[in-house]
Amino acid sequence: MRICIVGAGYVGLVSAAVFADWGHHVVCIENDLQKVTRIQEGDLPVFEPGLPNLVKRNVQEGRLLFTADFTHGIQEQDLIMIAVGTPPGDNGHPNLTALWNVVKALKEYARSSMMVAIKSTVPIGTCDAVSRYLNADTEFRFDVVSTPEFLRQGTAIADFLSPDRMVIGCRTDSAKQILKKLFEPLECPVVFTDWQSAEMIKYAANVFLATKISYINTIANLCEEVGANIHQVALGIGLDHRIGPAFLKPGVGFGGSCLPKDTQAIVALGEANGVDVSLFREVLRLNHEQHMRVVKKLEKCLGGLEGKKIAVLGLAFKANTNDVREAPSLAIISRIVELGGQVIAYDPAADMEALRRLLDFIPAADPYEAVTGADAAVVLTEWEEFYGMDLQRVGDLMNNRLIIDGRNLFAPQVMSQYGFHYVPVGIPKQAPVFPITK
Repeated sequence: MRICIVGAGYVGLVSAAVFADWGHHVVCIENDLQKVTRIQEGDLPVFEPGLPNLVKRNVQEGRLLFTADFTHGIQEQDLIMIAVGTPPGDNGHPNLTALWNVVKALKEYARSSMMVAIKSTVPIGTCDAVSRYLNADTEFRFDVVSTPEFLRQGTAIADFLSPDRMVIGCRTDSAKQILKKLFEPLECPVVFTDWQSAEMIKYAANVFLATKISYINTIANLCEEVGANIHQVALGIGLDHRIGPAFLKPGVGFGGSCLPKDTQAIVALGEANGVDVSLFREVLRLNHEQHMRVVKKLEKCLGGLEGKKIAVLGLAFKANTNDVREAPSLAIISRIVELGGQVIAYDPAADMEALRRLLDFIPAADPYEAVTGADAAVVLTEWEEFYGMDLQRVGDLMNNRLIIDGRNLFAPQVMSQYGFHYVPVGIPKQAPVFPITK
């Protein structure tokens, strides 16, 4: 199949590389010529394990092409897949400017009928609006479908190849058959729906996950106050098949390009349609409070942050990505600085220079440089590199052996042996430690 993917961001790059690896001929369009040049030179704009080699191999074998020439890129294609960003806009509604720019260009430059798949996360009703626009006053037929993505950053290739399900919203049998054949290599349930249901499934899934995270963080906060251990609590409730263990890991709150944005979008959708979405507004509020809880722990332990030097370990919203969009680190660092603290931060993948234009912090070359002379260290991302740190060296370099661990990377008893005042999430300082499995 000849596939054109518009947008060389996270979703677009992963989709293009996998489709090409399956043997399809893929053209990936990106309107930023500098970005296209970087990709062709092997400098990908996103950090995703395994993706650079996958892109390089398929470019070398002639199945994957990157271009900034939209007019040329869309011609003679069997499928146009739109994977551009839909960032938060006014009042929580997604900004669809990039998507509509692509749709308008398609109508202007297309020379034949084609299938148009919307992979971007879009408000309910978007496919219907796009179809009506493309098929008005034209001799060509644009068969619009919805193909929402459910990729997790850091494991995106594995998620693409082994998904829990495929969701396809379409209105024609021909589209159903073509997409069924396209995704034939995947062994998973395929859910065919109408456009609106496919669009809603994407939002509903992400908002549920966001709700589950705010739920377990709230339970963790209660555990700290009443003497319970969140690890044991999460195990005990996660074994209930009605609940399940996924997303029951406490931390500093969710971030990234999906959960915050999609929860905001559902709130905006509910308000626009007169539906009570106070539950989801509360999810967002609790998530922000979870960020600030880290700062409050610092204040309590240090007696205030004025003039204190704080090491921040991890800026990306999760490990194995360089994405800092809506990352907890942004709000936490900003608040520390507001309270008079100085931040020295380290992350192995985030663009530190770009972040310094947004935040007031000093970049460090490694975690040891970050903690040198620090009054406290805050762990915000579960990078594997942090698990293997020389804790004796870390403690010797610090001014105070205080670690606020927002990811529960370390065992409290081990930290105690190294003389740290260790503050994890959901585990009281004096809580007994028991084996959670036999």
